Amino acid sequence: MDNQKEPEKNLFVGLPDSEILHLLTAISRELVCLHEPDGTYIYVSPNSEKIIGYKSEELIGKNPYDFFHPDEKRFIQERFHQPLLRGEENIHSTFRFLHKDGRFIWLQSDNRLTIHPTTGNKYLHTSSRDISEKIDTEANLALAERRFKTLFHDSPIGLVLTGGHGYIDETNEAFARFLGYQSYEVVGKHFTEISSDDGLEENLKYRDEVQKGIIDNYSIEKQYIHKSGKKVWAYLTVTVLRDDSGHPIHFLAQIIDINERKKNETLLRENNDRLRAITNSLLTQNKQLQAYNQIISHHLRAPVSNLRSLLDLMKETDQLKDVKEIESHLENVTGTLETVLSELITTLKIQNSDQFKPEPVNIDQSFTNVIRLMNGEISSKQAEIQSNFSGGNTVYFSKEFLETIFLHLLSNSLRYADPNRRLRISVESFQIGSQTTISFSDNGIGIDLERYGDQIFQLRKTFHRHISGKGLGLFLIKYKMESVGGRIEVLSKPGEGATFLMYFPERSDAE
Repeated sequence: MDNQKEPEKNLFVGLPDSEILHLLTAISRELVCLHEPDGTYIYVSPNSEKIIGYKSEELIGKNPYDFFHPDEKRFIQERFHQPLLRGEENIHSTFRFLHKDGRFIWLQSDNRLTIHPTTGNKYLHTSSRDISEKIDTEANLALAERRFKTLFHDSPIGLVLTGGHGYIDETNEAFARFLGYQSYEVVGKHFTEISSDDGLEENLKYRDEVQKGIIDNYSIEKQYIHKSGKKVWAYLTVTVLRDDSGHPIHFLAQIIDINERKKNETLLRENNDRLRAITNSLLTQNKQLQAYNQIISHHLRAPVSNLRSLLDLMKETDQLKDVKEIESHLENVTGTLETVLSELITTLKIQNSDQFKPEPVNIDQSFTNVIRLMNGEISSKQAEIQSNFSGGNTVYFSKEFLETIFLHLLSNSLRYADPNRRLRISVESFQIGSQTTISFSDNGIGIDLERYGDQIFQLRKTFHRHISGKGLGLFLIKYKMESVGGRIEVLSKPGEGATFLMYFPERSDAE
């Protein structure tokens, strides 16, 4: 057998060059043309009608300059045509060409000079493709980007673009001015560098949820740090820009300055607080005026009337024995009158708030002072007292007021102890939010709140007939608490003791 390999057959043997070229270009997607040195078409591939609308025979003998856009003819000649004739190789060009339907389309062409191997004639070879759709897309993208840039930088609202890691890629002047910076000073910072710690955790939480696709956007009120160091308020709305696969590439933040609104809200809140305080003070004073009126009309009128009657009796008698008896009655009436006047003076004294400026008061120290003062009575009652101020050992109050309150409560616990069991008193502090509260409890005979609940803090009210009392202590405690914005409550049942809860104001409220 003959193992020699047969030579490959040349399919184009015997065909003229023009037919070979026609066969090769018929299957090409590009418009392939041969031109005379002046540009005249001498060959156009058969797919020309699909690309530029003309059949091949319609272009043969014509010059492409008749189809170039008028604005580009000179440019094509100087930048592409002449350099080709000078021998430059593989020149790429992009230009507009008049389609047969009357519109200009964009062509991208690879151009080179070809020299016939036999004749030495020069020809221009071009291979072109329609890129109109690409150009339109790029133009639309460029237009959209220009519009975005214009809207972004000229917007009166602060706008910020950050990457996935939170660093600022771009910002507009409105946001930079809001924080007292130039734009270039903000770019490159991490957004947490210019954010207040207040509310930052919430911001990070929402940002993480947006990044994970749990939510599409979020809006919050937050504080930024101005270049001067002060905090400024803004309303922040954040949306995410994702790539085709859904991964976040940018976060777009819109920042609206609400600093003035927040100042007005704070001012309004402070004014409302002051108004409420004034209203409460007026209500309290009105209640006290009613109490004073009761003292004057009942507790003062009776001893004064008795005093006048006794004086009249003294004028009418000349018996020494009767005078002595009248003097004894006068002494009792005078003592009662002195007590009532003393109570009035005491209550009027604490109304003068200018005398009592709130200050940090050590609870444990004040309570210890009162225990030391009452040590004799505590020992005689064999009372067991426990205190725990680990829940807060400072209140913004008056040291004198606090010790007076402890004194009254401790005296009441000793006075109203249950004779059938050992007296136990427990005093402790705890926090409710940022408010310090003191609980004072005992296991005494208790108070019937269903019967006396609305009178418990009224002046000269007593609730145990078999035990003497003036009815002044609880009235003074309530008034002292309310005079600086605090309040007091009582929990009690007969035979189960009593618990007094004192809610002290925060420092700003007390001041």
